[in-house]
Amino acid sequence: MAEKSGSKESSVELREKIARSRELVVRDLGGLRYELDLPLKFKKAFQRHTVLWVGSALAAGLLVALLRARTHKVYLSAAGKKVRVPKKALLESGLLLGALKLGVTFLQPLLISYLTKQAAKKSASARRQWGR
Repeated sequence: MAEKSGSKESSVELREKIARSRELVVRDLGGLRYELDLPLKFKKAFQRHTVLWVGSALAAGLLVALLRARTHKVYLSAAGKKVRVPKKALLESGLLLGALKLGVTFLQPLLISYLTKQAAKKSASARRQWGR
């Protein structure tokens, strides 16, 4: 029933070969686990290059703080006094959009009923033409 293997190695040699291959696999997996351990890598990198990490964190914080700072435009009159520029344009456009939305909301049923009546008329005339 069972066939004999074609290898001429004894069972002891095969076991030794299997044990060596297991050791290689275990060693390779240990190396892979070490390479994929990112928290340990960051910790060691911080321990080796502390000044670099702290300096880059300060630079990043300073960059974010400077990017967030906004300049304020100050307008001066001919006499050298501050002049306030009214921001009516934004208020007017918002008011206009609000009114437009409200108007569309109220006119939508009228527009839809008009369009359905027109479509019904066109379909009725088309049916009459095809019915001839």
